[in-house]
Amino acid sequence: MRVFFYCRVAHDGGFSLEAQGAELRRYAERAGYTIVGAADENGSGLTLDRPALQKVTQAVLAGEVDVVLVHSLTRIGREWGMTQSYIDQLTRRKVKLLCIKERCLFSEKGVTRF
Repeated sequence: MRVFFYCRVAHDGGFSLEAQGAELRRYAERAGYTIVGAADENGSGLTLDRPALQKVTQAVLAGEVDVVLVHSLTRIGREWGMTQSYIDQLTRRKVKLLCIKERCLFSEKGVTRF
């Protein structure tokens, strides 16, 4: 499975970009995933129009990704409707979203808890 990491912080003092990236890398390596990319940024989760998230989206649209890996679902967005629309965009392309903190996998088949 080809995995692309996405990390985001809104402000300093939270779970740092470095800590998120290290956690995602460990998870991917233990799972035997092939890491094809990573993107991180400081920014609000109130919009999907963020440069690093666009980098993830471009890789998905190019067919280079099987799984987008995030620390938490809130890294994608803070508003559920917007976040759900991004998940739908991924799953329409058969790309899964794996959220470590919530222990859930979003796919075209729905949500799986692990």
